[in-house]
Amino acid sequence: MNQLEPNVVQLVWFTVLWSVCCLGFLQLAGMYPLESRDAKIPAPLVIVSTVLWVILLIGAFAYAIAELRWSSIVVVAGLLFLFIPEPFQAIPERWRNSSAGLAVTGIVLAAALITLGVFTSNPVTSFLKSIT
Repeated sequence: MNQLEPNVVQLVWFTVLWSVCCLGFLQLAGMYPLESRDAKIPAPLVIVSTVLWVILLIGAFAYAIAELRWSSIVVVAGLLFLFIPEPFQAIPERWRNSSAGLAVTGIVLAAALITLGVFTSNPVTSFLKSIT
């Protein structure tokens, strides 16, 4: 494994962060355009979750670029993006298409951002601190 990717711990962190990004993307994709979402879901909640998702996406890729080989990034990101829809479908629809589900998604995105800021390398931590 060391010849394929020497930074296995960083690869695991990227896998976790990218999984959260993919799940968040799948849920948020169903909320756009804003006019087509369920009327019970407030637009500010969708927008805040989207902003958190974009920041996590940028942070996860910045972390991956700083810590991993590009081939590892492509393979892991591609495989996760390919197979994450299956577990997403296992989430009950009342959680996927509701305010409570979107609030949980926002909390998970925020927790992933905090984790990224606390447990990652110095370049990414510095970047995240500079934008907050």
